[in-house]
Amino acid sequence: MIKCDYYPNHEICKNKNTCEFWIPLNQKLKQLNQQISYELDRLESLNQRKREYLKILSEIQEGIYTEIIVINGRLKRLPKKNARGESILKPENVQVGLDYNIISQDINDTQVIIRVLRIKEKNILKILKKRANMN
Repeated sequence: MIKCDYYPNHEICKNKNTCEFWIPLNQKLKQLNQQISYELDRLESLNQRKREYLKILSEIQEGIYTEIIVINGRLKRLPKKNARGESILKPENVQVGLDYNIISQDINDTQVIIRVLRIKEKNILKILKKRANMN
């Protein structure tokens, strides 16, 4: 894929003839780089939401969202209520929009988009490299 010996610190690479990072960007490549950057930011955001989900899930399992109430002289653990009055049994009850299946699907979709964009980027770089070698 990337043949630069200095990757990921390609800024120090001085080999302008063969290094893919020294090939001037054309408009398509600039647009692709922007799309990849956007999708990588989105992927990071989705992974953060997944970490939040897992953290809240572990807190629920540890009993942080339960309260002890005396019923008929016995202590019982009951789930706390959220702002809407629902019992907190799942992370979705703590924070709106934390559905693990939806987050996982969005992560998979974003990863597929990034792979497709990387393939397009690689093909454009091959073409630009061939043009650079012809000159």
